[in-house]
Amino acid sequence: MSSACLRAAPSAQHSTARSNRRVTVRAQQAKGAAAGSSSGAATVEAEERVPSPAVNVITTHPVPRWPQGIPFAMGGHYMPSGAAAPLSQSKGPGIDIHPLMFTYPAGCYDVAVKVYDSDFAAAAGLADTVAAASAAAVAQRGAFTIALSGGSLVKSLAGLVGRTDVDFSKWWVIFVDERNVPQSSDDSNHKAAHAELLRKVPVPASQVLALKEGLPVGQAATHYAGQLLELSSTVLPRTPDNLPIIDLVLLGVGPDGHVASLFPNRKETAATDGWVLPVSDSPKPPAERITLTMPVLNAAKQVAVVALGQGKAEVVQRALEVQSLPGALPVQLVQPASGSLTWVLDAASASALRPDDWALGSKKFPRSENPPKHAAA
Repeated sequence: MSSACLRAAPSAQHSTARSNRRVTVRAQQAKGAAAGSSSGAATVEAEERVPSPAVNVITTHPVPRWPQGIPFAMGGHYMPSGAAAPLSQSKGPGIDIHPLMFTYPAGCYDVAVKVYDSDFAAAAGLADTVAAASAAAVAQRGAFTIALSGGSLVKSLAGLVGRTDVDFSKWWVIFVDERNVPQSSDDSNHKAAHAELLRKVPVPASQVLALKEGLPVGQAATHYAGQLLELSSTVLPRTPDNLPIIDLVLLGVGPDGHVASLFPNRKETAATDGWVLPVSDSPKPPAERITLTMPVLNAAKQVAVVALGQGKAEVVQRALEVQSLPGALPVQLVQPASGSLTWVLDAASASALRPDDWALGSKKFPRSENPPKHAAA
């Protein structure tokens, strides 16, 4: 981060403090007086003004480079109180620097945006995406891992029910996040997934990784991570950094841009290691949850962000067309390192987008400005 040089304007109120340094301010010609006139004095007697200790007065030009070393008060700078500004504690460029809590990965990444005419058509298209990912994984390894979010997303999976081209017996179902509540609770993502999909398709119950009930949230997160670790590399391959490679992660997105239980500007969202984290003070009830980490989401082979309906239009537009500060919109931190990222939208959720403008300008999408600058002809 570059530093800014600020210059303070002298105070209009004169200080009575004495100083060894004085500045002579010469009066200008009196307004309305003729040059050289003996009447209506053209000039007034020079006066001496003593600057406030808070003002750094430089009397030489160019500014010297401190041949005797940096002064005790860096550059002669004083705070408004008159005390010397604190000395810099820097040990040198790049030494003992604390990184920002949130950063975007370097470079650009590709995003596919699929817009369907209706939520029904979007659900059918999503079912095709899931079926294709399942077939590819089963053909390659004999197993398919899918991570499900809660909320309205599981309702969009109705198109999978009754499909004969999907081998559900090879599925392993993981939850992107889960509330630390009994499975019978209406807040349970497991209950919602079971009602909308899992009871309607032949996925073996032993291959659905559920939260263990009755544990403190920290232990629940540890136990869930243990279930993932127990899966063989045939079912759940690992990256060279020992992160799990989930075949397909399905994410919903909240109006604040949160994904999983990774909320804006929260420490869990900024975590750079671990597979599963506890959340004990979620800004959205219930307070206790577990969540996959952002590194795990970004290690997936495919990620699909599903946002349907008019209520998602604002966050979709913000996420795809306005680059936020890192951490302010967690969904923008979803950038698979080696996998693909797809947004699944319907006409209502995409209504605020301007895709015709995406090709304009020199910056790759998502744009960093809104409205965009048009490319020079």
